[in-house]
Amino acid sequence: MTAPTSGEDATRAIARRVLDAIDDRLPRMGVIYQQEIAEYARLTPEQLEREVLRTSRRFIEEYFGRVSAGRDASKVDLSDLARAGRRRLEMGISLDSALHAFRLAGRETWQAVVGAVEPGEEGTLAQLAAGWIDYLDRASSSFAEGYLTASHEHLRRLDARRSAIVDALLEAGDWGEVAAVSARFAIQLAPRYRPVLLIGPDVLVRIDLLLQHAPTDALAGRRGDKVLALLPDDGSDPRLLAKTAQARLTLWGRAVAPGPELRAEVRHVESVLVSAARAGHEEGAFGPDDLLLEQLLAGSARVASALHVRILDPLVAQDPDGIFLTTLHTYLGCGSVPETATHEVIHPNTVAYRLRRVRELTGLDPRTPTDATLLVLALTARGGTPR
Repeated sequence: MTAPTSGEDATRAIARRVLDAIDDRLPRMGVIYQQEIAEYARLTPEQLEREVLRTSRRFIEEYFGRVSAGRDASKVDLSDLARAGRRRLEMGISLDSALHAFRLAGRETWQAVVGAVEPGEEGTLAQLAAGWIDYLDRASSSFAEGYLTASHEHLRRLDARRSAIVDALLEAGDWGEVAAVSARFAIQLAPRYRPVLLIGPDVLVRIDLLLQHAPTDALAGRRGDKVLALLPDDGSDPRLLAKTAQARLTLWGRAVAPGPELRAEVRHVESVLVSAARAGHEEGAFGPDDLLLEQLLAGSARVASALHVRILDPLVAQDPDGIFLTTLHTYLGCGSVPETATHEVIHPNTVAYRLRRVRELTGLDPRTPTDATLLVLALTARGGTPR
């Protein structure tokens, strides 16, 4: 057979041969997809033909159809591939697997191109390769964009639903409303839940992973920049949840029934979080038997306010540099004047003088246990628990 005389004619001829052989090539592609990609191996023959090979056919025909007609192949409409990307997400196929299929299709198609070259046409391969690689890049990018857009939309809907479940459960006023939440969202609720607040830079993006490692009927949703997880009362350790979520700070409460009790317990844990932050707790995991001073103050805004007015305000007014507060904090943490002096790098007499000034300004003697108790509470309310 006589080869075409021009490079353009040779390119168009090769493209037509590739198109003529596509019906023979596609079954081979299907076999390779299922041999090399586990997720594709689970597809039925009908799914493979309808969902995958049909996309592969369009992918090849769009490009080589234009080349065979002498048209600009860079103008191929890639919207079908974006829709195919969305469809792969709906099928539960990972993006990595789908893009691997693209690479396999590109390889198999190029082998078909090489096989379609006749003597004298070899000089066209470089140009064909450049065009095919460019098309493959643009096509896979469009496919991935469609997949990721659909994924983001799915996650937004899922995230909104999770938060809606948690919010509705916390708003339930009685068992009838709790049952209505279960029916509305078609979920099975646990008799009791333990609220867990998780704080950290990555907790919001790790909700999926968190729930994968949590009990089946656990719930979770956003609370501002935090995650509120509701663990069923089955002995699950909130610390394991915190580890999975890579939480910097985790607080949890007692297991209570959904409805008003759960709402009150969540509010309590959130209040303790505020008190804990004021006290300088930036990391760690704390349960209902921890941070007792912070819990005490979180449970009584009136007491916290009184401590400020009665103790802190007079002290701060006469101590603008905070030296009395600093020394008081250190002393209450160790109970020793010499140790305080060593820690503060001051003379013991200076420590004694500052403690005396605290007594004069507040009416409370740091060396008397009952007075020291109130001073500790005051410092905790201010944000500095003696340790």
